[in-house]
Amino acid sequence: MWTAKAVPQPQDSEVSLVTDAFTHFKHLLLPITDRNPYLSEGTRQAAATTAALAKNYGADITVVVIDEKQKEELAEHGTQLSSIRWHLSQGGFKEFKLLERLGEGSKATAIIAKVADDLNLDLVVMSMEAIRSKQVDANLLVELIPCPVLFLPL
Repeated sequence: MWTAKAVPQPQDSEVSLVTDAFTHFKHLLLPITDRNPYLSEGTRQAAATTAALAKNYGADITVVVIDEKQKEELAEHGTQLSSIRWHLSQGGFKEFKLLERLGEGSKATAIIAKVADDLNLDLVVMSMEAIRSKQVDANLLVELIPCPVLFLPL
């Protein structure tokens, strides 16, 4: 007995849309949720990866620093911003957009999704560290966010 299995063939336009989504990054988001003024290992890895991808694709970078506390309550906030600048400059980036979402009362997941949507971003790059520390809900993030998310292992 012979049985045939129908296998759908993707249309050329479908293939190119998927390919374009993963090869034409023009604007990347690097969310930072940790409080380490010198950046945690995971955040440093995410910064290096974001810089490398942006350099490779000629993309812009937006960094969003997220914390429940107000700026005045964060004693080493300036040090953290300097660390972010230094790590991105090591990857060849001196110019990037910096957003601060401090003391807004929103969860980091909602803030990341809103920024990604508002800025029409192409990719979000972050460390699994934010997921494991429960600062970001990965399941909710991928439901809310309008672009791919690259989670980097520790």
